[in-house]
Amino acid sequence: MTKEILENTSILKIENLRLPENFPFPYTPERFTVTEKAILSKHFTNYDKPVFAIYGLPQEVVGAMFSRYSRTEKSVRRVFLDEFWGSSELGIQNIAENIAETEGVGIETAQEKAGKFYKRVFAEYGDDSVIQMGSVHISFEYVSQIAAKAIEDGRIAAAYIEKSTRYVDFGSRVGEHYLFMEEPSIMNSEFADEYLEWNNSLFEAYQKHIPTTKEMLKRKYPLEEQVFTNPTTGEEVRYSQISDKNESVKAQKAYERALKAKTFDTIRVFLPTTTVTNLGAHFSGQAAENSVNKLLTSPYPEVRLLGAMAYNELVKVAPSFLQNVDHVHGAKTREYMGDLREVKEREAGVISQQIHEKKRGNKVRLVDWDEDADVKIAAQLIYTGQKDRGLSKKEIFDWVKRVKDEDRIKYPDLAYSPRLAEIIVNSVPDRSSEGLNRRHKLPRAFEHVDTEVEFYTDFGIFRDLQRNRMSSTERQMLTGEELFIPNEFHEVGMEEVVAEYLKLGQKTRELNARVISKGGDLENASEYVTMFGTRLRYNIRANIRQWVFFPELRTIEGGHPTYRRAMQSAAKQILLVYPFLQPLFTHVNWKRDYGLGRLKAEVKTQQKLEEVS
Repeated sequence: MTKEILENTSILKIENLRLPENFPFPYTPERFTVTEKAILSKHFTNYDKPVFAIYGLPQEVVGAMFSRYSRTEKSVRRVFLDEFWGSSELGIQNIAENIAETEGVGIETAQEKAGKFYKRVFAEYGDDSVIQMGSVHISFEYVSQIAAKAIEDGRIAAAYIEKSTRYVDFGSRVGEHYLFMEEPSIMNSEFADEYLEWNNSLFEAYQKHIPTTKEMLKRKYPLEEQVFTNPTTGEEVRYSQISDKNESVKAQKAYERALKAKTFDTIRVFLPTTTVTNLGAHFSGQAAENSVNKLLTSPYPEVRLLGAMAYNELVKVAPSFLQNVDHVHGAKTREYMGDLREVKEREAGVISQQIHEKKRGNKVRLVDWDEDADVKIAAQLIYTGQKDRGLSKKEIFDWVKRVKDEDRIKYPDLAYSPRLAEIIVNSVPDRSSEGLNRRHKLPRAFEHVDTEVEFYTDFGIFRDLQRNRMSSTERQMLTGEELFIPNEFHEVGMEEVVAEYLKLGQKTRELNARVISKGGDLENASEYVTMFGTRLRYNIRANIRQWVFFPELRTIEGGHPTYRRAMQSAAKQILLVYPFLQPLFTHVNWKRDYGLGRLKAEVKTQQKLEEVS
């Protein structure tokens, strides 16, 4: 497979990418009929590899296909064949025929002409400005959680969607193999057999304890006591009071889906970070180039291989956008990226030995904030709000600072200026008004103040929160040092579940430590010997505009209970240092627990299903 990937890439051939010989998951190409292969060839760059690009389809169709990733075990190619190709309303078959032959010009000839045209455009206008305007879709299937996070690390001009641990049972197998990645460095080491046994034991426990967890949740949240909200009228009624048989059946179906989601949310801590997933990515041309270069310089062989495979597929649909990857410019960029990581790790390794941290119980901690947040926000609001005078930012900033200095004398116990706070709050419409919600964001003046929060949560929560890509989110190395224990594991009936979880957590900790101790490639590979329940340190630095939106998004009642609590804690600590912003955190949901949090959303889903059926 590696030889095939590099057949047409000169620079990548001579770079020391140290790729694994084969795809690390025991991948068997999906079976398609001759007819299906012919159909797929019209819109997919291959039908027999786990990485492929998509082309020639309406954006809405690709978006809809990728959205299915979160709730299906199918590959996106199978979804396309089963749910999209035959749809008369979409008319994809007509689109394919028009793309294949345009005025008698074959698709390969058309692509060649397009490539020559882009080269002329690049020469005249510069490649960076041009490739920002184009975009590509690519799919990665059967990739580990470590690889998924590396792919999704891009922020600007990139979007991702991934198979969800909330809606899909990850206890299935491909043949006799559970859904885990066989990390190449470990599989070539003395730990290979132990690593395989460890993975299998985690998946067996995950599968074994799903029924137990579901029964516990049924007892804790019995159907008869659940309150259902009519999505049309807003009327709330307890299940035991529903008299209409049809409404009762719909409520039961919504309850079962919410119960299933809660079960998977609870039990996913057993899954190892080797767990493979499917994800789709949408890149601008510039983001695609940057992402490929980042993947190719990863410390993980799996990720480097995915980078090479992504490049190999993307050049089939947008070769001009990636012309700097397999070029001396790309080689120098990757060399710099690698050097940057190495010197940072070397310097941090020396300095960190001089720092001794006191252990603290707080899992969410405010690290850095701006003591002049009121000054900076108020000044920018005035600067961009004026229409008739055109005052300079310097004049406004100096005036605002004088106001704060005066208020400090007048109100010595306050860290902020009440007059500036009033300007700030009065400059934003009441977001609690009917029809307004978290999507109606604060103005950009709030981007002038940054705040940083450190989290120490389970890896599964990092996996969820990393999607807030407009912030700056970075993590430390994963180790097996500490395990998060879900509150639900302490419920009656869960004794065997928590006992096995702690036992497997200890086994993970020991194996992880031994793999780390070997150093070299195995030290990096040790991250694959961790669990979704493994605690991880990471920090999020974002502006106040984001820090209002982020908790409002992640505290909705249907959100995962653990990240809801983490975001509530972050918002509370931010408001301790910026109390004048309290009125603007309008849609943060402060309720601690919603039980079956997905119930209201599933009722709405059930109604929509009824409407379209």
